[in-house]
Parts: sequence; C-alpha cells; structure tokens
Amino acid sequence: MKSLLDEWHYLIKSKYPIIAIIFPLVAVLAYSLLLPSSQINESKVIVVDQDNTSYSRQLIQKIDASQYIQVDQIISYTNNPESYFYHEQYLAVISLPKGLEENHNRSLPNRIGLILDNTNSQAVTFIRTAMQEITGYENIQLAIPALSRTGMSIEQAQGTASNLAVEVRSLFNPTSSYDNTSILTFICMFSFMMLNINSLPIIARLRVSHRLAGELRNPFNPLIRILPYVLFSTAGLIFAMGVLKWVGGSRFEGNVALFMIPVALYVFGSVCINILVAWGAAHPGIAIGRMIFIFMPAFVLSGGTMARALFPPLALQISDFFPFVWMFKFLRSMGLRGASFQEMLPELGSMMLYVAVLAMLVVARGLWEKQKLAKLQKTSSPAHSEKPFPGAPPTAISTPTPEPSKG
Repeated sequence: MKSLLDEWHYLIKSKYPIIAIIFPLVAVLAYSLLLPSSQINESKVIVVDQDNTSYSRQLIQKIDASQYIQVDQIISYTNNPESYFYHEQYLAVISLPKGLEENHNRSLPNRIGLILDNTNSQAVTFIRTAMQEITGYENIQLAIPALSRTGMSIEQAQGTASNLAVEVRSLFNPTSSYDNTSILTFICMFSFMMLNINSLPIIARLRVSHRLAGELRNPFNPLIRILPYVLFSTAGLIFAMGVLKWVGGSRFEGNVALFMIPVALYVFGSVCINILVAWGAAHPGIAIGRMIFIFMPAFVLSGGTMARALFPPLALQISDFFPFVWMFKFLRSMGLRGASFQEMLPELGSMMLYVAVLAMLVVARGLWEKQKLAKLQKTSSPAHSEKPFPGAPPTAISTPTPEPSKG
C-alpha cells in the first residue's frame, strides 16, 4: 500500500492525470478539425473542350455533377497542361478531343485525356473513380440502342453491354470517415506515448532516490505502482473516445464497460514491459530514451497506419508481444465491427495470460535485483569491523588510573 500511495503522489505532482486526459482530448479536437473527411469531394479540375459541341457540353455537365469533381474552368486549348498544377489550384486536367460528338454518333472510339497530379495519389483516387463510372455509363447508353437494332430485347442488350456488375457494400466505415481511422489512431498514439514517457523511469527514479532496495523488500511493489497508470490512462482513453463519438460521430458499437477490460490489461501489460526494458537504466533520462524500442514497433505493427495484411507472418507473430497491438485488435473488433464480448473471449483469455506472464517476469526481476543488492551490501561492509557504525555515538575508552606513589 505504501508503494501505491508513493506512486500516486508522484503522479499527482507530475500532473500525469491531467496529461492522460488532455493529450488524447487535444488529439480529438485538433484532428477532427484538420481531417473532417477521408475522401476529397468537389476536387477542382479544368476541362479542355476541343470539340465544343452539344455532346461535349452535356458530358461536361455530367462530369461536374459528380460528387468528387468540380469543373472550375473550361478552355478550348492548351499546350502546357502541367502549368495548371503549379500553384496547387487544380488536381486534374480533363481533355475532350476534337470530333468527340461525331465519333460518338458514329459509334467510333474516343479517347478522353485525364491528366492527374500524382504528387499525392490519395488526392486523385476519387477523380479516377468518378471518370471510370461516367465513361462506363456513357458506353452502356451508346451500346444498348445499337444492340437492340439487331433484334435483341432491351434486357438482352443490357445484359450484353453490361453482363457483369459489382454491387459494393462497405461495412463498418461506409463513409470512409477519418473519425474511425486516422483520428482514432492518433488518440491511441498520444495516450500510448504519454504512458511510456511517465512509466519507463519508474525503477530508475527509485534507484536515483536510493529507495529501490526498500521497495524490493516486497517484490510485488512494482506491480502495485502500475495501478495508478491503469486508472488514469484507461480513463483518459475512454473519455477521448467518448468525446470523438459525441463530436465527430465516430462509430463504436461495443459495450464501453466491457471494452475497458482489454484497455486496462493493455495499460498494465505495457507498463510491465516498460519496467523490464528500462530496469537497468542508471537514471530516468536513459530510461525514457529506451521508448524507441517499445513505441515505434508497437505503433507500426498495430495496424493503425498500415494494413496488417501488408506484414509478413513473422512480423505478425512479433506484434503479439506488444499489448498495444492487442488493444487495437479489440478496438477494431468490438468498437468498429461490433463483435460481442463473448465472441472476443478467446482473445481476451490469451491477453490475460500474456499480461500475467509479464507480471511474473517483473516479480522475478525484482527478486533477482533484491538478491543482487543484498550481496552487494555484504561485500561492501566487512563482517568483523572494529570501526564504529557511522553515526553511532563515540564509545567511552577506559584508561587505567595511575596508582599513587608511596612514600
């Protein structure tokens, strides 16, 4: 209990409770404003209409009607389309060739030019998709009357022109909202980073203040010191997710109370790893410097920024050593996909077993350090020393009293 109170007072003085809540909340507000949507709508494009006919103007109207494209300017000719990208005003240049209407009426092929600024491929993805949809629809509209004139029915003509169709159904994040992807990842990243900064120096702080030997009289004391981190980090992360759902309308389908169980296990397991990694650090600065061995691999392998399907099997096996990765699995399955708690019990059992192993390693490391300090104390102080103990009162030295001389 003394260790718990000591760590509690330290965290209160270091303002970690405020940091644990404020930092994820700042991430929610900042990135919600910076990233309102994960798709770019109404991308500005310029159209080079070299045909200038009724059909070309109809096609331009259809292009402008797309939710992903905004036709900002129409010109009749250009010999340097690259110049329209220089000041980042346009993302694409669409060129309609001369003879477009004539070739369309004669069922001859046309080639529409689509020049994209690919310095950021994500910015032009939906422009490419919109143009494919528009041209595909125009091709069907042209093919069906031609096929029906051969004696086919309208249904047969539609089946011939468009025999296979894909019906797309996007699950769990149908609007491609950044609230459910990037912003949620940044919230967890900030919370994880502050947890590492504050928990890595636990043992080094005790060593520098000459309290480590007393702390290890009970080898379970380092585990007791983890409890305040579990409380504050779990509260901060859940609070930030709640604000994100309330402000940004993010998706969270699971039971919040039950979801707190894997979050608390993640915090406890992460601090255990931090204690083990930074145990031998001479002072807190060295301990915090070891965060790179924990933070970067855990964050990258979690799948928050890169799809886990890109990683080889060995990397996926290594990722299971980081509780942060386990927490992200529960976040995606319970929070975004809506899996029931009973469905996640096998993963939860595995996570609890792994965290228990980490806790035992912390206790074993404490016992080993306790024995090491005991041996060091014995060798530093000789067993039979006639020197008084430092700080002891001086002992009285009796001197023989001289006998009085006779006579």
